[in-house]
Amino acid sequence: MNADYLDLRTERCPMALLLAKRAAMQLNAKQQLTILSDDLASIKDMMFFFAQPPFEVKVDKINDITTLYVTKRNTLKCSK
Repeated sequence: MNADYLDLRTERCPMALLLAKRAAMQLNAKQQLTILSDDLASIKDMMFFFAQPPFEVKVDKINDITTLYVTKRNTLKCSK
């Protein structure tokens, strides 16, 4: 699986969300994952998940295809 690009147009929830989460967890800080989807329920779930730290998501829609650009932010570690 390519960690930078994920085509989920043939997948539906919950598998689409699971595959997107799995790919996103492999990202390094500041790395971006591009996800293609055409399933509205999957897109909604992915947008909700990727709006949470340590991710940020930008969305672009052309016709019936939605592209999510997911970036993993830097995570700060607290030292004691």
